[in-house]
Amino acid sequence: MNRILTAALGAALAVASASAAAADTGAFFINAGVGQAQYHVGRTDGLGYTLDEKDTAGALRFGYAWKVGNGFDLGVEGGYTDLGKVVSRYYYATTNFAQTAHADANAKGWLLGGTGRYNFADNWFVSARAGWFRSTVHATANYSQTGYGSGYASGSADGDGWYGGVGVGYDFAPNFSMGLNYDNYHVKGKTDAGSVTGNVGSYMLSAEYRF
Repeated sequence: MNRILTAALGAALAVASASAAAADTGAFFINAGVGQAQYHVGRTDGLGYTLDEKDTAGALRFGYAWKVGNGFDLGVEGGYTDLGKVVSRYYYATTNFAQTAHADANAKGWLLGGTGRYNFADNWFVSARAGWFRSTVHATANYSQTGYGSGYASGSADGDGWYGGVGVGYDFAPNFSMGLNYDNYHVKGKTDAGSVTGNVGSYMLSAEYRF
């Protein structure tokens, strides 16, 4: 088990132990979010290249939170997120020649971490989360060129990264709330051919039910 996973598990267990010791009440929760992700992969230099760094993203989380007093909740969570795709395109053509290329990469993966929430101003709250992100990056590429035909390639890479985020929301009922969250995912992937790293930010509107 690598050091990142060990640290994430240790942090989650520490939060759980401290919360359980400090409080007698808590609740399970399920949280679903949808929004937009933006890949931070640099810029193209024009000359026929275009880059689409934004795509629809979604996440599903499940966990348990303890009430530790004075409006604070602390908990642990696990879940899964799909951060959509970053897409790069290239096109160049003259009267007798054309060259095109298309490449995309999709990051998704499992989450495990700790959460915190503070209620203020009646039903409003702020929240934070952080932990381990087991990411998978799947990439595809295809090209064509006059006189040389076309080609296609694809591959996947897995790795251990991290995530962290903050949010603000409102309790519409004792067991139901909605919020707006910003999360940053540090994506890592490694294969025999090399490794990839990058950051993906996401804004999501989420709904949470506690039971």
